[in-house]
Amino acid sequence: MNPIAKPKRPHGPATYALVMIGSLAVGGLAGAASAVFGDQPGPVGVALTAAMISAAMAAGLAGCIWWWRGIDEAAREAHKWAWWWGGTGGMAVGAVLLLTLMMRAQDVPVPAGFGSRAADIFVSGMMSILLFQLAGYSLAWAGWWLKHR
Repeated sequence: MNPIAKPKRPHGPATYALVMIGSLAVGGLAGAASAVFGDQPGPVGVALTAAMISAAMAAGLAGCIWWWRGIDEAAREAHKWAWWWGGTGGMAVGAVLLLTLMMRAQDVPVPAGFGSRAADIFVSGMMSILLFQLAGYSLAWAGWWLKHR
């Protein structure tokens, strides 16, 4: 390590906005490619779909690693704490609701937006759990910063 080197300044809100815009762009490109190439039949279609999703995920992961390396220790701790407690709590709440709907489907109608095919219901369940995790994470992250400021 060079003792004369100037300390690196942590990423700020502009960098966060850049990562979000980049993520939206990568997702948009993956969606556009899926619309163009997604109807290919057979193994070629499966391979193209897997390749598009893999490329988008790799780009997203690279962006996250770059961002993570540029934030300060307090921000890292806030995110780790919020993901552990908020994400786990959100997943637990979402799982209770989804399992209750699944186990009591005859008594509580499944919302029409969840779909009628097994694949549609599965994807809706995954997205619901993700949304509960993100909500829990957001609340825990805000709580961490309020407590530590």
